[in-house]
Amino acid sequence: MPGFPDKIFKSSNLQKFRCPICQQVLRDPVQTECGHRYCSSCIGGFLNTSAGPRCLVCPTEECPFLDKDKMNKDRFAQREIENMEVKCPTTGCDWEGILGQYLQIHKHHCPATSDERSPPPAPTQAAGVSRQDQTTRRQTFPDDADSFTLTTNQHLMGPLREACAPPPPTPVEDRASSASNDEKNRVVRLQGQVAKMRKETRDLVNAGERLDTRMHALGEGLTSSLRATERLSVQREAYERQHRQDREIIETLERKVRSLERIIALKDVALAEQDLRIQTLELTSYDGILTWKIPDFTRKRHDAITGKTASFYSPCFFTSRTGYKMGARIYLNGDGMGKGSHISLFFVLMRGHFDGLLRWPFKQKVTFMLLDQNNREHEIDAFRPDPTSSSFQRPTSDMNIASGCPLFVPLSQLESSSHAYVRDDTMYLRVIVDTSDLN
Repeated sequence: MPGFPDKIFKSSNLQKFRCPICQQVLRDPVQTECGHRYCSSCIGGFLNTSAGPRCLVCPTEECPFLDKDKMNKDRFAQREIENMEVKCPTTGCDWEGILGQYLQIHKHHCPATSDERSPPPAPTQAAGVSRQDQTTRRQTFPDDADSFTLTTNQHLMGPLREACAPPPPTPVEDRASSASNDEKNRVVRLQGQVAKMRKETRDLVNAGERLDTRMHALGEGLTSSLRATERLSVQREAYERQHRQDREIIETLERKVRSLERIIALKDVALAEQDLRIQTLELTSYDGILTWKIPDFTRKRHDAITGKTASFYSPCFFTSRTGYKMGARIYLNGDGMGKGSHISLFFVLMRGHFDGLLRWPFKQKVTFMLLDQNNREHEIDAFRPDPTSSSFQRPTSDMNIASGCPLFVPLSQLESSSHAYVRDDTMYLRVIVDTSDLN
């Protein structure tokens, strides 16, 4: 059904309760997601007959499509409307009251539209009271006071007013003869109960209105929070997309950096090899004599004792430009029989470019010298190669097995105060290969 017509309301200030569809006062109001009110039947018909309906009050481009599942009954507005003063629209009826009373009671019992039927008479009649008076009093004062159900619904006030209203004025002698003392006491008691119920109902109605106002405000706040949450969700998704893009860029750059690091490492190795080659060329001799400088003696000796670097090789040297390629290997903490007590020094043959032109096995005399930096007394040892040893055959790998003097110099002799075998943390060795018979 559409809304209530304006003519039944005593107030003319009805605009805020007007349905945008039927243009009448709201009946069973519902509230849309955007906050506007419609009659329940009007909005139902509007949704059924429209494709993609929007709110008739909101601007079209700003309002979302109406959704029946997102609409709620507006009990606060309905309570306000039911408490508005109205008058009976029936001609000849001058009844006035609130809309709730009109809908619940008067509309169905309006004397201008229908006659009330009297209930059947009681089995017995009070003495001196007519049947009509008893019927009227039964309608006015029910025999069972418990039939007045105590509820907090605001629409109960109308029936209570009518049920508890005093009887119409009659002559004094009729009242005295028709009303018993029990009925008078019952009227007083019921009037007191009605007054109490009126007060409780007003308090409950006021509390309900305050609660509805608060719930309405909370609903608006919740709507605002949901919109803010949606905006934050959109921003978060944008930030996550940007984060993924940044992460991909970072991973690409990291791969490029690792590739460049590998290239730089290879170049560092190549540079180190070139440096070593240059140093080797600078220290290489071609006359069969190697003068070997060993700096950082203390550290290297400590590495030999701890086993970190037990031995190391000298730069290579040659008997001539096309002669034998040779080197020396030293153990600063000894090797074999000399381990822990002597310096061990060995001679090693290395594979050279001109080995095919040379005489094998190697037979040249080899002399080792530990140089005294005071130029007083050098430590000297020499040996002739064993032609049957594999150490002096033509090399088949980068170098042969070293051979030499495992008991070259006692370690205790390095600390002698009369000699300077180690000075400024540096030691000098000399290896001499006899080349007299090679030419």
